[in-house]
Amino acid sequence: MSRASVVAAVILLSCLPLSTPRARISYPPPDKTGINGGIHGAPVTDGSPVHTAGDLRVHASNWGAIGSWPGSGAAYSGAPSAQWPGESGAEYLSIAGLWVGALVNGTPAVSTSAYQIEFRPSSDSRDTVYRTRYDMEHGARIPANPDDDHDGVANEDPLDGFDNDHDGKVDEDFAAASDQMLSRHFRDDQPDINDYYPLHTPLHLDVHEDSYAFSDSAYNDFVGFTFSITNTGEQTLDDVYVGLMADGDAGHRFQPNYWSDDVTGIESVPVDLGPHGVVTYSFQYWRDENSDSGDTPGRCGFVLLDHTVDPAGISAPTAVSWHTLETFSGVASYADGGDPTNDFERYEVMAKGTASAPLYGDVRTLMSVGPFPTLAPGKTITFTVALVVTMEDDYSNVARAVEAYNGLWFDIDHDPGTGVDGKEHHEPWYLPDEDPVPVWFSGFSVGADGGAVHLRWGLISDQPIDHLVVERTPEQGGAAVTLSTLPGNAREFVDLAPKGGERYTYRVIVYGKFGSSYSSPTLAMTAPLLPNKLWLSYPNPFRDTTTISAHLAADANTNLAIFDVAGRRVAKLASGMRGAGEHIFTWNGSDETGKRVPAGVYFCRLQVGDQVFREKLVVVR
Repeated sequence: MSRASVVAAVILLSCLPLSTPRARISYPPPDKTGINGGIHGAPVTDGSPVHTAGDLRVHASNWGAIGSWPGSGAAYSGAPSAQWPGESGAEYLSIAGLWVGALVNGTPAVSTSAYQIEFRPSSDSRDTVYRTRYDMEHGARIPANPDDDHDGVANEDPLDGFDNDHDGKVDEDFAAASDQMLSRHFRDDQPDINDYYPLHTPLHLDVHEDSYAFSDSAYNDFVGFTFSITNTGEQTLDDVYVGLMADGDAGHRFQPNYWSDDVTGIESVPVDLGPHGVVTYSFQYWRDENSDSGDTPGRCGFVLLDHTVDPAGISAPTAVSWHTLETFSGVASYADGGDPTNDFERYEVMAKGTASAPLYGDVRTLMSVGPFPTLAPGKTITFTVALVVTMEDDYSNVARAVEAYNGLWFDIDHDPGTGVDGKEHHEPWYLPDEDPVPVWFSGFSVGADGGAVHLRWGLISDQPIDHLVVERTPEQGGAAVTLSTLPGNAREFVDLAPKGGERYTYRVIVYGKFGSSYSSPTLAMTAPLLPNKLWLSYPNPFRDTTTISAHLAADANTNLAIFDVAGRRVAKLASGMRGAGEHIFTWNGSDETGKRVPAGVYFCRLQVGDQVFREKLVVVR
């Protein structure tokens, strides 16, 4: 494509010598592979990072640009840009790029990925593109245990080749989603960036980008993108806007001037999200005006899925919404409706808060969200969109992208009053018909509690729980014993009657309200040995009968009797050998002749071998 506005960026990515493609990284194999063949260190310019899982083939750079700039002469321009159907040669995008604008001491500054490539990975060879997918090692997420490294923090080490949590491990705890996920990392303040763009004012932003594609035939016409943008500088940024500049060219890549007859549009697409209601999403698209004789019949564009919000409106907008949707002519000056060419013009457009009418010709689109009143050092803004291609007047693919991002919802806080239908935690990028592990035991432990065994557990479930059953099984053989049936919200149980010194296995079984059941892990525990002990009777004082409990640490000759205050034996309750464990005795308040004793104070005396234990009893009449 011969456009003067792209010349500088193409030179930047074409004139430097290509490095030798780096060998596959050694940590951690084989679920993600570094793919590199770039310039000046880590930019990947060999055209390899392309989403191929679905029918929309999208080039995903590691500097915030989406698409491959077909015809530009860039080293990667031969790769699919946004090709639909896959391998058809019909393209729907020249290039799109992340834009972030802010006021720095009151002066506008905008960092861009297209056309100016001001976001860049570092020269560190680890700053490349990483591949993974759902259910791969180190990438667990709810409803599985998301804390892969068991350090008490979930998904704290995003997939980027670095030890982000400083624990000596690399990429050991992140969230993997979809059938094909690409991850990368870049900044707007690399040391050499002003050599190419002398007027660039860095905002000192660190960006982690993940993108997602599915192979399911109903969900393979879009690619999702999430940008996590962190202020790593020392200064708070004011009135921040985040967005994408897209040069949406629709046509067969080998057809001359195919970009010259496009038209833009905006469509509001209602999506039924079940218990979350019907939500309307804005789809900013472009299409070929005459469909190139059927070669490019689709509409391609971005749908906004999510961004950081603040219900109070202090640090972010109160709701997810585009702020600006503006289109530009590729053959006009800025004053006449063409591209913004400097940071003042770019920021002006991002902050404009308007939506353009449809535009015909060689067109571009600027989409922004905001304002975020402040972005303090260390704070992060997230921004999620999907690039979608759908047939004319059929926006079902837009709805499916929304459904995939809506994913699944879980009850994490165990509070039925939070969230929708008691589910307050959102896990994006699960397809509606996916059925991940429905119940996850987030913790399960057994431990001694005096002479008892104390079980504790945590549960996360994406379905209602009816009840729980606690089972105990002798480890040396024997049938499982149901110790208790508990309500669905129970999270602990105490086994009061194990035999000291015996080893048991315990498990908790969850029964869902729809008939399914799920078991906890099985844990073994040796029941604690208690010393000999006599417990107070109950009731005490008593009128008719009282119960007396005793625990024997081992088999022993045992004598249990009742004495009055003068030391005379009134009744003998037990005598002889007794086995280890808990024993229950009753006294009906009668003496050895069967006559009821008068009201007063009495003593229960337990002798176990040479040990003697006493407890006071009170009889009332």
